[in-house]
Amino acid sequence: MTSAHDRLLYLVRHGQTDWNVEPARCQGWADVPLNEDGREQARTEARTLAGRGIGLIVTSHLLRARQTAEIIRAELAAMEPSTAATVRPGLPELDRVPLLVDERLAETRRGDWEGRRFVDIIRADPQTWRSYREHPESFRFPGGESLAEHQRRVLAAVRDTVADGRTAALVTHGGSIRLVRVFLEGAGVEAVHRTSVANSGVVEVPTADLSERIDAFLPEPA
Repeated sequence: MTSAHDRLLYLVRHGQTDWNVEPARCQGWADVPLNEDGREQARTEARTLAGRGIGLIVTSHLLRARQTAEIIRAELAAMEPSTAATVRPGLPELDRVPLLVDERLAETRRGDWEGRRFVDIIRADPQTWRSYREHPESFRFPGGESLAEHQRRVLAAVRDTVADGRTAALVTHGGSIRLVRVFLEGAGVEAVHRTSVANSGVVEVPTADLSERIDAFLPEPA
């Protein structure tokens, strides 16, 4: 097992759903399946991850992420049978890379916005939309959670995965990845709209000192 100083973590955005296609809808915690393009994107992500020594896949509980993770796991098992066999001999190929579900990796709970087209949200409530775009650090989705709350739970999931010690792929969402990236860059939540990740994007994260940085950032448990 490599040390945290040598190990990478991979943040993987789920593949495309019909709600990602313009006119796009706000997904949040809505359970929307991958479309055919999204399934192909997941297969492409698996090819990107092949040869990286993935020993663990952790996914958001939401359907689009779980489907992406399941495709990646199956594709890796098919592409890397000899590698998998050295890691956990005696198991079926698919079972040699565990797949865990962690709700903390899910997208922001977006409450009343979920299922609505973004163009309709902007038209119906331009002031709230402006607050979301201009002051994300203090924004709370109507009937949902704040981006700050979202960031704290995602970072806690990242920290716990690093502590596991295996090279892991975390299959998650655009908002979750952007909130991790601004943390890594030393920026606040106010910078979240200045970064982006496409459907099927894969982001490499060095794990050296990452757990310590996250622990220093997160509030003490009550």
